[in-house]
Amino acid sequence: MKSVWCVVFLLLYGSLSAKYYTISGYVYNANDSLPLTNFTVVLEKGEIKAMTDSTGYFSFHNLYAGKYKLAFRNMLFERKVIDVTVTDKSVLLNNILLTPQVKQLEEVTINGGDKTFGVTHLRSVEGVAIYEGKKNEVIVMKDMDANLSVNSSRQIFSKVPGINVWESDAAGIQLGIATRGLDPNRTNNFDARQNGYDMSADALGYPDMYYVPPAEGVERIEVIRGAASLQYGPQFGGMLNYIIQKPPADKKVEWTSYTTAGAYKLVSTFNSIGGTVKCFRYYGYYQYKQGDSWRPNGNYTLQNVFASVGYQCTERLSVNVEYTHSQYLAKQPGGLTDSQFDNNPQESLRTRNWFSTHWNILALHLDYKHNAFHLFNFRAWGFLGGRNAVGYHGPANRVDDVTTSRDFIKDKYKNFGTEARYMFKYYLGKSISSLLVGGRFYIGETHKQQGFADNSNEPHFTFISDSAIISNYQFPGTNVALFSENVFNIFNRVKITPGIRYEYINTKAKGFYRDQYNGVIDSMQNFETRAFSRHFVLLGLGISAPVWKATELYFNMSQNYRGITFTDMRVVRASEVVDPNLKDEKGFNMDIGYRGTLSNWFNFDVSGFWLQYNNRIGQLQQTDSAYNIYRFTTNIGSSRGLGIEAYLEANLLRAAKVQHRAGDLVMYISTGYTHAVYTKSNYKNVVGKFLESAPQVTIRGGLTYRYKKFSTTFSASFTGEQFTDATNATFTPTAVNGLIPAFYVLDFNAKYAWKCLQLMAGISNLSNNKYFTRRATSYPGPGIIPSEPLTFYVTLGIKLNEKVKQNKFETF
Repeated sequence: MKSVWCVVFLLLYGSLSAKYYTISGYVYNANDSLPLTNFTVVLEKGEIKAMTDSTGYFSFHNLYAGKYKLAFRNMLFERKVIDVTVTDKSVLLNNILLTPQVKQLEEVTINGGDKTFGVTHLRSVEGVAIYEGKKNEVIVMKDMDANLSVNSSRQIFSKVPGINVWESDAAGIQLGIATRGLDPNRTNNFDARQNGYDMSADALGYPDMYYVPPAEGVERIEVIRGAASLQYGPQFGGMLNYIIQKPPADKKVEWTSYTTAGAYKLVSTFNSIGGTVKCFRYYGYYQYKQGDSWRPNGNYTLQNVFASVGYQCTERLSVNVEYTHSQYLAKQPGGLTDSQFDNNPQESLRTRNWFSTHWNILALHLDYKHNAFHLFNFRAWGFLGGRNAVGYHGPANRVDDVTTSRDFIKDKYKNFGTEARYMFKYYLGKSISSLLVGGRFYIGETHKQQGFADNSNEPHFTFISDSAIISNYQFPGTNVALFSENVFNIFNRVKITPGIRYEYINTKAKGFYRDQYNGVIDSMQNFETRAFSRHFVLLGLGISAPVWKATELYFNMSQNYRGITFTDMRVVRASEVVDPNLKDEKGFNMDIGYRGTLSNWFNFDVSGFWLQYNNRIGQLQQTDSAYNIYRFTTNIGSSRGLGIEAYLEANLLRAAKVQHRAGDLVMYISTGYTHAVYTKSNYKNVVGKFLESAPQVTIRGGLTYRYKKFSTTFSASFTGEQFTDATNATFTPTAVNGLIPAFYVLDFNAKYAWKCLQLMAGISNLSNNKYFTRRATSYPGPGIIPSEPLTFYVTLGIKLNEKVKQNKFETF
């Protein structure tokens, strides 16, 4: 720790002592005096660019004394150039007014900023959220070359360094990702959100992500690492926020359609419609998808619906209501043992396993901007949903007796939450600082039943009888949180961001279970009630400082907390046993990094991290009295994860200064190194062992070529070997525990737009490698879940729209 703080001090001291200056200012609309956000300002000496934030503020750092020209370029406003002279102090331009070009307002569509190559970063302050000094990535979907029709997480998250991806199904129905040695299972170590509100099953009792927004309807995905704990919740993994597409502001109606056909009978259609009529805006989509897995017994159907209506007549107040519905039914081919996978990974030994979900979310957003210095946001949401899993969930080395009844688990979820945030921006000397205060109230309940269903091959999600229910529990929970962060902007040179969060959590469990003897269910119901209340405070500190041109050094340390979930404690699985006396987990995330843009053609973000995880819940390999091997889930001990995460992106043709003639040729590499081990435990055989689901090396890279409306990407992905339990067992007969060998995958994607049409196509797993990313304890296994071989897809897109002032349709 001392060495880390010494490095931080030396870097900041060097930054403060250099003879550099800053040019900054605030840009406003001359007609209404409102700040211009996302506005490009160019420092013509060196063609350095900056973007204004939500207050209209921009800044250029690390400038020598001298004469400069600031150019304000935008097709919607008259061009303006300001001469600035820097002598012996920094320059602040308080009131830059730009005049709109009224004629062009009828003809120009705002594109939402400069085009990226799929990834960028959040600004210091975005609306009513603070990201200063935090490790983060923003995935820009419109700039990605990826198979969006199946939510290909390996491709979509390829530019997020250190991401470990589970590939559990053929259609991207579920998402399983994690970083820094955390468990990717249904992304439950991230605080998963859509447009800023919860979309997991139950944020307290069961934070698993069974719903994934269709990639065609997503504008961007925000990934904030563990430092998100102060604003969004104490999860160790951080926050994952899907931002849905917004309706065009200058069109009455815009219709977009994507139709996809692919390998193994994949058929997908996505249709959206949106627009703005006077003060009202609307947007909605419908997706239908069906197909077969590359393995037998793997067919699926999926439907997603989203609808939003908003009202905004002034810049000050906007109100938006959203509704989301998702449902799918999937047959699951089951898991394999190691020998079965080696002999034939396409084999399926389960013919009657089914899984389904239904998701309903209703949300309200209210944004109020009193002026550029006072902003308020309120959001509320309600959720009703459930999932069903039926089938034979015995180990893969056992034959399914199709004459017997099937295991059946049935969940119902309902929850309600609200969050309120207030942002106050103020002058600290001549620099703008930002204070955020907020609160959260959440109540949720999970109702979980387990027992036996009929012995058919059909998706019958009902119990044989009431006496066939072996457990029936309700898990209510309440959460109240207060939080605050403040960006202290010191002379526009150093930004210090302390933060605090207070949490109150109350979780309960009430219900009954029945004992079983040799497969016979005891008629006696054993009732029990459990309750656990706790409150705690989390602290955090971020520091950032400009270093050279458009680059910055950043540091962040935030505490994390993960409460136990009662929901899995009474679920009976042949391959897993859960300790009934689990305790909460505590720890912290620390990041120190350097990021920015050099010479307008090279982007980078290189950082080191330390993830301390105390009282960590993990899996041990155990053997019961009948010599059956299973996973035992318990508090194993303390772990430490140290590593490096790096993203490098170079536009080779821009560097060669031939971009305007030849297009863009961008090479990128996204890599993570993680050394995550148990450091302390009562189980001595795990001390020094690697954490579960913690590959030491992940490397993803690729080459993108873009010319006008054509773009293509060739990408490669490598993931090092990883273990599935704390003892680092390499083999078990059931295949539930064991080594996941290292593997690599090659992908190719391309797209081309012509007038109102867009054609996209791609090939995944070009080398047709045989590999797997997961050993499941239950559905969709148990056992090894093979990943897909070589597959392909073709998508045809159509876009038509009608402008507000011109009654004619346009094209792409």
